[in-house]
Amino acid sequence: MNGGLASALRRLKSGYRAPYEVAGAEPPERLTAALVRNLADGVGGRVAYAAPAGRDGAVVESWPPGVAGVDDAIGVAQVRGGGSLFVVAPTRWDDEARAMLHDTAVWLGVAVRLARLRVDRDAADLRARGLRAESDAVRARLARVRDLERHRLVGAITTTTLRDLAGVRTLLRAVNEEGAGLQAAQEKLDELIDDFRAVVRGVFPAMLPDRGPRAALEELAATLPRRVGFAGDLGPRAGWQVESGFYHAVAAALNTVAGEDDPRPVTVTFERDDALRARVTAAGPLTVEELLAALGHDVERVAVLGGGMTCDVVDGTAVVAVRLAERVEPVVVAAAEPAGHSPVHRQVLDLVRQGQAATDGLPERAGWDAVAERLAAPRQDPVVAARQAVAEMTGLVRALPGDHRLRWAVERVGVDAHEFVELDLLDDLERGDLLRGVASPAARLLGAHGADPRSRLGLPASATAAEVVSRAGDEVTRWRAHAEHPATSGRDRVACEVLVRTAEGLLAP
Repeated sequence: MNGGLASALRRLKSGYRAPYEVAGAEPPERLTAALVRNLADGVGGRVAYAAPAGRDGAVVESWPPGVAGVDDAIGVAQVRGGGSLFVVAPTRWDDEARAMLHDTAVWLGVAVRLARLRVDRDAADLRARGLRAESDAVRARLARVRDLERHRLVGAITTTTLRDLAGVRTLLRAVNEEGAGLQAAQEKLDELIDDFRAVVRGVFPAMLPDRGPRAALEELAATLPRRVGFAGDLGPRAGWQVESGFYHAVAAALNTVAGEDDPRPVTVTFERDDALRARVTAAGPLTVEELLAALGHDVERVAVLGGGMTCDVVDGTAVVAVRLAERVEPVVVAAAEPAGHSPVHRQVLDLVRQGQAATDGLPERAGWDAVAERLAAPRQDPVVAARQAVAEMTGLVRALPGDHRLRWAVERVGVDAHEFVELDLLDDLERGDLLRGVASPAARLLGAHGADPRSRLGLPASATAAEVVSRAGDEVTRWRAHAEHPATSGRDRVACEVLVRTAEGLLAP
C-alpha cells in the first residue's frame, strides 16, 4: 500500500498522467506531441518518437524539442502503426517507467492510426463529393435525353399521322350517298396506315435489337422515296443504348435528306474506332440552316449522350456526320485514368468534374470539358498536366458565384500541392540556381529519374519495402542536416525543407 502511494506521489510530482487521460483531454492534432511530453515528464528525461522503426529513424516528435539522435536511448518501444518511441537519459528507469513507456507507445499507435484514418476520411469525403456532383450531372443529362426523346416521339408519331388523318377526314366528308369518292378516301387511308407503320418502325425498329443499326437503317431506307446506298462497317455490336441513339440520329438525317424523291442517291458511310460513326451525303438544294432546323433536337440529343452530330453543305452536297462513343458517359469518366497518376492528379480530376457539374447546361461547360479532355490525355506527365489544369481552372472559376466553394478549392490545391512545389524546385535545380554540388541527388529525389519511390531513392526495382523505408529515413536525415548547416543559404534551406517533406512522404511504402 505504501509502495502504491509512493508511486502515485511520484507521478503527481512529475506531472505524469495516464495516457488515456491525455488522449481524452487533447485534440487529435496535438495528441502525439502531448503523449511524448507526458512521458518525458514521467521519466524525467528526453523522449523521441521516430519513424521508421529502428535506431536510425527520423525523429517526428520529441520533448524537449530538437532531439536529433537516439543512439544512446535507454528504452525503446515499437509503435503499432509505424515507428518507435525512445527514452534517452531518464532520471528514473524502473519497472514503472518501463510501464509508462509501454502504455504511451500503445496510445501513440492509436494516435498514428487515427491520423491516418482522418486523412483517408478526408480523401473519401472529397471523392464522395465529386461522385455526388457527377451523379447529379448524369441525372440531369438523362432527364434532358428523356425530354428530347419525348419531343422526337411526339413529332414522329403525331405530325405526319395527324396531317394525313385530316386528309382522310376531308375525303370522307366529300363522299355522297352513291359512294362517289369513297375509293379515294380508301386509298388515302391505306397510305396513312402504311406511313404510320413506317413511323413505328422508325420509333422502335424491329431489326435493331437482333441485327444492329445498319440492318435497321437499311430497312428504313427501303421505305424512303430516294435511293440510299450503304458502305463501310460498324464492327462488333455495341450496347443497346449506344446503338439506339446512333440509329435514331442517322435515321433522322436520312428522313431529312431522303424524304423527297430525287434521282441522285444518298450515301451512308459507316466507320468504327472508339465510336460508332456515320457520314450521310446527299446532293440537293438543302442549306446548312435548313439542316440544323430539321435536326436541331437530334444534334442536342446526341451531344447529351456524349457524341457529336454536325451538319454542313460542301459544293452543293449536304453532309451530316454522326459520332457516338461506345460508352455513354461524360468525357472525364469515359477516359480511363492511367495507372501511376499522382494523388494531386486525382484531386485535380475531381475538381474538374465538380466544375463540369456546376456549369452543366451553361456555355461555360465547354471550357471545363476542354480541361477534362486535356487532363485525361495519355502520354503526359500527370503532375505537369494537373498543374496546367489548375492554371486553366483559375480562370474558369471566375465565372462562378463569389462564394462558390470550387473557387476556394482550386486556389487551395494550387497553393498547397507539394508535387507542384517539387516541379518548381526541379526547374530551379536544372538552371543551376540552388544546391550547388548536391543538385544531382536532390533532382533524383524529386523524381527526375522516375516518380516511383525506388527511382527517387536510387534503389533497384527489386528493393524491398523495408529497404525503401530505411533509405527514405536516411534522405530525411541528410537533407535536414544540410538545412541546419551554418553555411547553407536561406534559399538552399527552403529547398532542403522541400526535400525533407518529399522524403518523409516516402517513409510509408
